[in-house]
This record gives sequence, structure tokens and C-alpha cells, in this order.
Amino acid sequence: MIRFTILSALAVVLAGCATTYVDFSEMSAQQVANNIEKQSRSFTYFSSSGYGNFETPEGAYSARFDLSVQKPSSARVDLFGPLGIKVAQVKLTPDTLLVYNSMRNEVFIGKPTEANLRHLLMIASNGTSFTDLLLGLMTPLAHLDNPQSSSHFDGKTVSFTYVSEDTVEKYTVDGKYMRTRNYERLVNGETVMKIQYSDFMKIGDVYFPRSVSFEDLKRGVSAKLFYQDIALNEKDKVEFTVPSDAKKVILN
Repeated sequence: MIRFTILSALAVVLAGCATTYVDFSEMSAQQVANNIEKQSRSFTYFSSSGYGNFETPEGAYSARFDLSVQKPSSARVDLFGPLGIKVAQVKLTPDTLLVYNSMRNEVFIGKPTEANLRHLLMIASNGTSFTDLLLGLMTPLAHLDNPQSSSHFDGKTVSFTYVSEDTVEKYTVDGKYMRTRNYERLVNGETVMKIQYSDFMKIGDVYFPRSVSFEDLKRGVSAKLFYQDIALNEKDKVEFTVPSDAKKVILN
């Protein structure tokens, strides 16, 4: 088990100063994706506490959270409002998304589709698992069979652009951390989604972003997550029990 806290940040930053950039000049998109996948396979459990800032057309709010992830596709999130009151819980499994609003004693149940994830959690991206999305492990792997319109190498980052019918998807990978730093999706020439990962820290042999931002420009919503205490391979529960009298809302 490996644990990272704010108190260890300075040592990590100093150690990271010696990191060299990967030479992308002769690496294919497949090779870049494989390098990211290799980091992803080096751990099974991830947990963190932190806070998020959320904006919707109805208003903005902040909340603290506890997050537990069991790769590849299970997660639990506890959200806390003012005075540390638990206001919501989220459970994700390979075939179920469950969101419990404790203030209303109401539970939403559905498949973990992109539409449901975007509607309930404001976080989703086609072709990437929710857990990889949270941890900054996005790769162009799911799109390698699509036509690649271009790639661009500037010495520190490489960008891969894929075109599919009316959609363009762009991945920018940072050579210092071998991690996706930016993702952008355009539909009919208009940017509809942006995801950015920043403030990378090395924990064990893996670089993690301590800041993740999601912008759904089409719906006018955004979320920015800040991870604070982080632990790797420390097994944690991803289960919770919903009260039997909770109102059930079944999602399509």
C-alpha cells in the first residue's frame, strides 16, 4: 500500500524536478496508449478524499468527497455538504449506477451509460471507463481503429486527433508524465466537452493528477475535482446500503 498526503507534496515535487521528457518523435499512438495502460495495470485500488466545485445553469456549489475505486469499473463516492453532513452517495459497478440522495431519501438506479453519468454526476466521456476518467488514465486506445486525421509533436507533448462522422476527438499526452493532459470533443465543428488533468504527483510508480476538470459546454455544466489524501492498493469498501423506504427512480 502506498499513501500520499499534502505533507509529502514538497518531497514529491523536488523529486519530480529531475524527470525527463519521453521522446514521442518515433512513438505511434498505439505505443503511447500502451505506456499509459502499463501504468494503469500497476494498481487495483485507489482511494482519496478531496473537494469539488460544480457549476450548473441553476447555480454553483462545492462539496467534499471520499472516493474509493476498485479497477476496472467499480467505485463509491460519498459527498458531504456544510458541517460535514453526508448529502449523497454514489455506487458504480460494471452494470449499475446508483445515486442516493440522503436529504430526500431518494435513490436513482440505472445503467452506467454516458447519458446517465453525465446527467447525474456531470462526468463522462465516450470510450473511457468512469474509473479511468477519474484517475486521468484516458488513452486513445478505443479509437485506434478510427481514421487518425493528424498527430502533432512539439517536444513535450503529442496530440492525436481522430475523426468519426460528425465528431472530432483530440488527446494531448504529456511526455513528462506519460499521461493524457487534455481531451476535447467537437461535434459539427463545435466544442462540446473538455477534460483537463493537472498538478501531477508521483505515487509509487504512477503519476496522478491532483486536479481534474470537466466541462460539458453543450449542457452548460462543469465540475472540478481536487484530490488531497491519496492511497494506492489499500483495499476499501465500494458498497453501501440504501434504506428500504427510499423512493426509487429507475433511469432508462
